Amino acid sequence: MAYDGKSMRVATIKLILFFWAIDPESTTATFKKQLSLSRETAGQFKCEAEEFPCGNTSVCLERVKHCDGIKHCPNGEDEQGCADAHGSLNSLLKGMKQYPELQDAILDGSFDNCSLDYIPDYCECIQFTSLYCGSKNLTSLPRGIGKHVTKLVLMNSSLQHLSREAFSMYIGLKIIHIEGNNIPILNSGLFLRLTNVTVLVLMRNQIKYIQLGAFSGLVNLRWLFLQSNSLELLDMNVFSDLMYLEVLDLNDNRLKKLDVFPPLRKLYYLSIERNNLERIGGSTFQNLVSLEVLSLKNNVLRFVEETSFDRLNNLLELDISYNLLTYLKPKLFFGLRNLNKLNIEFNMIKSLSATTFKGLHLLKSLDLRGLEIKNIDIQLFYPLTSLEFIYFKKFLYCSYVPYVRICIPKTDGLSSTEHLLVWPALRMSVWIVALMTCIGNTVVLSWRALSRKEDEILSLLIKNLAFADLLMGIYLIAIGAQDVSFRDKYNEYAHGWMSSWHCTTCGIVAMGSSEVSVLILSLITFERYRCIRSNIRVITISGARNILGVIWAVGFTLAILPAFNWYDEQGFYTSNGLCFPLHIDDPFMLGWQYSAFVFFGINFPAVVLIIILYGNMFSLIKHNRGSARPVNLSQNEDTILAIRFFFIVLTDCLCWIPIVVIKMLALTGINISHTLYACVVVFILPINSALNPLLYTIAAPTELRRQIERWLEPTLQWMQRFNFAIKSRVKVSSTLSRSERNLENRTVPQVKITDEHTELCITTI
Repeated sequence: MAYDGKSMRVATIKLILFFWAIDPESTTATFKKQLSLSRETAGQFKCEAEEFPCGNTSVCLERVKHCDGIKHCPNGEDEQGCADAHGSLNSLLKGMKQYPELQDAILDGSFDNCSLDYIPDYCECIQFTSLYCGSKNLTSLPRGIGKHVTKLVLMNSSLQHLSREAFSMYIGLKIIHIEGNNIPILNSGLFLRLTNVTVLVLMRNQIKYIQLGAFSGLVNLRWLFLQSNSLELLDMNVFSDLMYLEVLDLNDNRLKKLDVFPPLRKLYYLSIERNNLERIGGSTFQNLVSLEVLSLKNNVLRFVEETSFDRLNNLLELDISYNLLTYLKPKLFFGLRNLNKLNIEFNMIKSLSATTFKGLHLLKSLDLRGLEIKNIDIQLFYPLTSLEFIYFKKFLYCSYVPYVRICIPKTDGLSSTEHLLVWPALRMSVWIVALMTCIGNTVVLSWRALSRKEDEILSLLIKNLAFADLLMGIYLIAIGAQDVSFRDKYNEYAHGWMSSWHCTTCGIVAMGSSEVSVLILSLITFERYRCIRSNIRVITISGARNILGVIWAVGFTLAILPAFNWYDEQGFYTSNGLCFPLHIDDPFMLGWQYSAFVFFGINFPAVVLIIILYGNMFSLIKHNRGSARPVNLSQNEDTILAIRFFFIVLTDCLCWIPIVVIKMLALTGINISHTLYACVVVFILPINSALNPLLYTIAAPTELRRQIERWLEPTLQWMQRFNFAIKSRVKVSSTLSRSERNLENRTVPQVKITDEHTELCITTI
């Protein structure tokens, strides 16, 4: 017989017992090792806050080397205790050896030997005295099987009514397992005279009501499973007869409230998961002084009294996750001095009191996943001196607990607990993109400053664009430099870095650069379009200077405003170690509305405008060929112009369209992979800044390009001569002469346009 898997706790116990049955001593030792990993070294030696000792030696090891699959400690202590097995596991194990019959409640064995007086046709006898009757539409208990039966299993039948003392003829029973029937009420006196029963399983029976005295007679009952029934109201006094009860499972019922439990002084495991509990009173658990595990997971708890857990001095694990709690009382956990596992994940808690974890000196595992902790601070976790595992919603929060051995999540796609830039490829790429951006834009600025033959207005626009793009390169160099300085120990400095004005300054520079760049690109595109369409220069040199002044003011105002508006430690620019507020990994974090406004309200419309205008420009040029204002471009020039337009539009699209789409997907709740997030920041975002020098200066028909061609012409001629010399030693002189004449005849195609302004508009594209 196998369980249907509805009870996760039962499945866990089954696994434990399986290994226990094979090798009890080895299993015990293994779980004890998993449950504790010494953090103290021999003698007076102590490791640094971000380091951890190798057992009882004086060897200290960084967090990065723990649980990485490689043994760095002499005896491999760094790879021990990597599974978070604190809490309920140890509590469930402790009763196994004391009550060997509990193994029979979980493990099945198929033996032909049977000591029962009678075996009904629809039942099976195994392990001498165990009787299994399942899926046979039973409407009453089997009769005449004898008093020697010790385990009775009635699975998936049609039992509806069990009368008083229904089991009294089987006084030898130790385990009763009734599952998957239709029993709405447990009547008083149902289990009278069953003094040997230690395990009672009543799961999936649609029980709605339990009468007082229903468990009378079960004076030695240890484990009681009532999960997956329909209990809405439960008088806790029904358990008052179970003085030796140790495990009680009430999962998957409909309980709306809990009365005060009777003095069950042996009870160490209580699970009330997946019910409808809305509040926990201050005295509900006060009589359960031996309780070690309490799970209230997946209810609708909105309120927990501050004194609810005061008397639970022996509690090892508390789980109040997946509820609707918005606030935890400052002294809620004060009495839990032995607690080693606490789970409060996925509640609606926005802030934690500074004293929330005070007194939890033995806590080893803390789960805060799903919580947006607005007032998170390093001091909040100072009392947790024994903490080994901590789980957060954001990787950013790991910087507040650098002394904890294992912090989850270990990365946000950009950074890890060891490195500011998590991948080696990412680290190298930052430097490549940064150097390309800085070198390209420096060349453009230098040439435009020295050249006197370029169009004055366009040159002014391009110089401002190059300077804006150069700032993006400087930002990337700053990030790369920080990555080098934090190498292998980033988490030690992460909090200080992300909350510093250096990080905020980097973010302002990067955001200001991107905004000024996209606005100048829009201005250049608009000026070219109006010039071609109206055949006159729309912007004068003084007008261009004024407009550029406004653009720089607007761009950096957009970047600086959020820094002042969200200036605390969780500011606008501190969502990640790169200090750029994409808000993709956590789309609804602080300032997400402002970030959405910038990307959706400014950058995206600007890119759409650029695409439309370049399309119209190319259409106008083709349409005007042969008209009254002829544009006598050759087919080759027409193709070159189309290619240049294509790449200008393509780079704008590659930069901003993916970012807008990814951000939109993130806002709709779609999870964005860490890999994609990293690529957006390092590759996609700076693409315009790196390629603009090539598109607007080096590849454009500018004086710089013509000068480069003149510089390269001797080299090209020499290569031609060398090529001809290799191919043929005969008629070298005549061949070279023809080659030279051909090269001399190659000239840059000229655009013959009758209108001077139109010629200027097109040749500056």
